[in-house]
Amino acid sequence: MGENPDTRTPLVVVLSGPGGAGKGTIARALVEGDDRLALSRSWTSRERRIDDVADAYVFVDRATFEERRDEGGFLEWNEFLGCFYGTPTPDIDDPRDLLLEIDVAGGRQVLERLPDALCLFVDAPDDEELVSRLVGRGDSVEQAEARVREAKRERGEAEQLGYLRVINDDLDEAVARITNLIGEHRRLNG
Repeated sequence: MGENPDTRTPLVVVLSGPGGAGKGTIARALVEGDDRLALSRSWTSRERRIDDVADAYVFVDRATFEERRDEGGFLEWNEFLGCFYGTPTPDIDDPRDLLLEIDVAGGRQVLERLPDALCLFVDAPDDEELVSRLVGRGDSVEQAEARVREAKRERGEAEQLGYLRVINDDLDEAVARITNLIGEHRRLNG
């Protein structure tokens, strides 16, 4: 029997992982390859930067963000360097599954509200490769090493939360593995 899209609860997929692991590239590939999947657009109270693409965030003032937060309008939110960032609750009129590219702390908040969310931790094959990728994209060695220390902490937290770990040593294989995990989760929970 086929799935009735009117009665199906959309799936929430959380992609977390350290900087340099390839989350953004994987997220774009997943959305481009699956018309049933939409990438969530976060809200922020920070000022728009010159290099921000038009749809990078929904830019709002602090009062607007706080009002939406106080109304329960975010799946997860946090404050970083005096600015708010948050993932809006899914649009109930949009039947697509939702992909969130957020940190593990945000994933914890999502799991508290949506325990059936599929949480995936995208990681580099090892710390040496992670440092290489970070330095290759412009981080100093010191910045890269600090990010690796944070990555170790996040790995432990992700494991405690039940995240599935996906090693991104080959982009196409990582995308295929995540696509299969999403498909399996849809079949089991659809």
